[in-house]
Amino acid sequence: MVLIRLEEEKKLNIIALTAGIFAGGGAIVNEHFLKTYLKVARPNIIWLAGESGSGPLGMTAEQFYEMGDKEARRSPLASVLQQDPKPILLTPSIEAHWVEETGYSFPSGHSFSAIFFATFLLMIGTTYLSIKRLWLFYFLLPWALAVCYSRPILRLHTPAGISIGGLQVTFPPS
Repeated sequence: MVLIRLEEEKKLNIIALTAGIFAGGGAIVNEHFLKTYLKVARPNIIWLAGESGSGPLGMTAEQFYEMGDKEARRSPLASVLQQDPKPILLTPSIEAHWVEETGYSFPSGHSFSAIFFATFLLMIGTTYLSIKRLWLFYFLLPWALAVCYSRPILRLHTPAGISIGGLQVTFPPS
């Protein structure tokens, strides 16, 4: 009986390690290779840039992304969002999120992560749990879809970005 438990524990550890490698590898490839290669600006930055840099940002989206890395772009963005009068009324948490998320948009890493973990945990649940406790795992799919749905609402991604981000689970880049 103890030997069976150890074998099951080994299997679960290997599965968890494999999932971590795929999730981490997918996130790294997405963030450091795909996004930097495709260079798709975030919808909020495009809106703040306006037509030919005439918006509150005072520069084009391309000029904004040429300012350096994510860290270098945060301070100018925060200054624009906090000027008086405010260019857009945001809750403090959304404003902070906009300032934090200054990287490129496409494809959505949040969508990739949410769909990956919901799918992975649902597969583990269907494999190792009884039907009586499995219903808990079905809440993961609506949660993942809510994460995906929130990204365009926050103006951080387009529907195409979240769709491709979610599809990366089916065709992982790592």
